[in-house]
Amino acid sequence: SLEMARSELMAKSISRHTFIRARREGKPAAAKTARGITDGRRYINYTHEEQKLITDSIEDYAAYAQHIFIHEGIGNIGVEHIRETVEKHIRLTGKRPVCIVDYLQILAPYSDRVTEKQATDHNVMELKRISRDNKVPVIAISSFNRANYAAAASMEAFKESGGVEYSSDVLIGLQLKGAGEKDFNATEAKSKN
Repeated sequence: SLEMARSELMAKSISRHTFIRARREGKPAAAKTARGITDGRRYINYTHEEQKLITDSIEDYAAYAQHIFIHEGIGNIGVEHIRETVEKHIRLTGKRPVCIVDYLQILAPYSDRVTEKQATDHNVMELKRISRDNKVPVIAISSFNRANYAAAASMEAFKESGGVEYSSDVLIGLQLKGAGEKDFNATEAKSKN
């Protein structure tokens, strides 16, 4: 994780579990946000049921959390560091991980003299090599070009896209409902559930 702390990612997972449980019980509004889980000052105002919801959700997360290894990116993390981490994980555990990079555009460039596009192309190519050499899936989260926020997802939407669209096996675009339609308003769409 190059952007969020381990604790933030864990809190988001636990938050999702509170929603799953609360929805199953017919009370989706009882779900807690990541901040609602990490801000201890809020607990004094939570009902016993809300506190139990959080405790049960932590147990749900704990059931699989021992299989999740979150490496926080501190400093300039580049693809070589990711390669070393993947290879060390395989050596120490005997298991091949699914490697998720969050996110592609803030990986360190291999040189200070390259453009953002050249750096992204190089990093994508190296992530592909890590996948191939170690026989592991690598999922790299990529940002969209701002110009494509209101348009339907396409290959051109991926920021600094040359290497992303050519080196990737699969591209998945996540966008707001209605993007690309006539009179689409991204700000309005973001305010909806």
